[in-house]
Amino acid sequence: MARTRYNSAIEELHGATSPGRIHRQKKYKDAKGRFTGFAAPETYDLTHPRDWSKTPARKEERQNQKAWGKACYLTAKELNTNDGVEYWQKRFEAQLPRTRGSKPDPFATMDPKTKTRKRYIRFDAFVRAIIRNQMTARKKMPQ
Repeated sequence: MARTRYNSAIEELHGATSPGRIHRQKKYKDAKGRFTGFAAPETYDLTHPRDWSKTPARKEERQNQKAWGKACYLTAKELNTNDGVEYWQKRFEAQLPRTRGSKPDPFATMDPKTKTRKRYIRFDAFVRAIIRNQMTARKKMPQ
């Protein structure tokens, strides 16, 4: 995937401009429908999908897939209850960059570029990532 920079004459560009090339820019909203941020514009080429029979997932990749699957399941389960939504919404808003005095969540993923913890803009991505990181932290703890 490539980053794209547009000149001032082009404000937005979505979809395909040539065969096999896609342009997009993600827009993020909070629970109240307000825009919280925009991702960088992206351009990427469509490639052929992976042939899983020729190159199946190996040990670490398979463990990662299972961990994300379990995190997605637990996220859906948590967000189906009012208490769960309330708890995660408070935790999410406490880490938002626009919240005064906020700090990144202690279980947020480390950003390799900045060497600091990430701040999430999407609520569902935040919950999934924190749940997954908490699961992996428990596995690493000595018993």
